[in-house]
Amino acid sequence: MSPSHPEITARTRVIAERARWSSEVAALREPAFRVIHRMEGVEPHLQFNAVMLAARALAEALGLDPHEEIVKAGRMMADAEGPHTTHVQAIRDFARGELART
Repeated sequence: MSPSHPEITARTRVIAERARWSSEVAALREPAFRVIHRMEGVEPHLQFNAVMLAARALAEALGLDPHEEIVKAGRMMADAEGPHTTHVQAIRDFARGELART
């Protein structure tokens, strides 16, 4: 099927709407950590740029404004760092450790 096939574009719209309106912050902690953990071994400055590039490409593919999604992520951060959670802090610690090795 081509990317412009009606079934694919309908699925893309559904994914975009779910991403736009989802408030399942708790469900994002562990997958966010997995994404960052898979970057281990890549030069630190490339890790950051690669994640940002991927985020922008994903947003644009879904027809979402990448800038709005960054703002949304900022609003979600308070919930992501809730009590008894370690994933977001682990991501920060991982980033600090990676930056220190340069």
